Amino acid sequence: MKKIIALAAIAALSTVAQADGFYAGGDVGNARWKDDGATFKDTSFAVFGGYNFSDNVAVELGYRNLGKDTVRVLNVPVTVKANALQVSAVLSAPVSTDFAVFGRLGVNRIEVKNSFAGGNGKDNETKALIGFGARYAISKEFGLRAEFQKPASNIRVLSIGADYRF
Repeated sequence: MKKIIALAAIAALSTVAQADGFYAGGDVGNARWKDDGATFKDTSFAVFGGYNFSDNVAVELGYRNLGKDTVRVLNVPVTVKANALQVSAVLSAPVSTDFAVFGRLGVNRIEVKNSFAGGNGKDNETKALIGFGARYAISKEFGLRAEFQKPASNIRVLSIGADYRF
C-alpha cells in the first residue's frame, strides 16, 4: 500500500512539474440577466488568474462585473448592479497545437444591488458556475479566448478576452 501511495505522489508531482504554471488575464463581453420579469443587460468585464496543473486541467479564480442597468417595472425605474467572485475547474481539450476548447465548472458568489423609488436592496447568492469556450495561442505565453458562462440560471455572459501564461 505504501508503494502505491508513493507512486501516486511521484506521478502527481511530476504532473505539476511539467505544468504550464500560473496565468492571468481579462475579458469583456455582454451580460444579460432576468429577474421578476425584467431583463437587465450591460457590458461585463472580468479579471482572472489561474494555475494549469497540466495541459488539460486548471483551477481559476476571478472577479466578474456583470454591469449595471435601469429598467422600468410597473412604471417605476429600478437600477440593478451585479458582480461575482468566481472559482472553477477548467478542463481543456487541445484540437491542434494552437487551439483548444474548454469547459468550466465551479461556484460563484453573486452580489446584486438594486435601487428604486422608495428604497435600496442588496442580495448575495452562491450559485453554480458553468461555461465553455475556446482558446487560441498566439504564442506560448499569450492567448485569446472566447467564452459563454452561466453564473446563475437567470444570467448569461458572452465574452472575448486574453490571457498571459507565466
